[in-house]
Amino acid sequence: MSVLDMRRFRSILALCLVLVATLLVSCGSPTPVAKGPLYSDIQLTQIQKSAADIQELRDRLIELPPMIQANKWVDVGTFIHGPLGELRAKMARLSRTLVPEAQASAAKAAKDVFGHLNAIDEAAQAQDIQKALRNYNEALKDFDAFFKVIPG
Repeated sequence: MSVLDMRRFRSILALCLVLVATLLVSCGSPTPVAKGPLYSDIQLTQIQKSAADIQELRDRLIELPPMIQANKWVDVGTFIHGPLGELRAKMARLSRTLVPEAQASAAKAAKDVFGHLNAIDEAAQAQDIQKALRNYNEALKDFDAFFKVIPG
């Protein structure tokens, strides 16, 4: 083999190696990245404590239907503004501590719960039993939606 043939051979060999390396790199799959836990133990403890406080208020909602059916409208308004008065702030605060994927759902559910409580208050002022009970049931559904996105 002459020197010229040897140079061509090396050039072709180098080109083949570059093509093979390019093919291997482009066809290779990326290394999967392991994801850590979404919440730390401290965050989970705080979330669960906040959720328990909100659950206690949700459990107290059962006091509303007897007041509504007995036409105790002043008591209904007092209950909504009294014991349930902190509910909106607590639910909003808890929503902000969640991962972004859950924040939007939790915030919407919290807003819906508060909207139904406002509607119950309006129904109490208008002394409308049907509207009050309908919004009571909707508030319970929205509470359930809120708790579905809370990590357990």
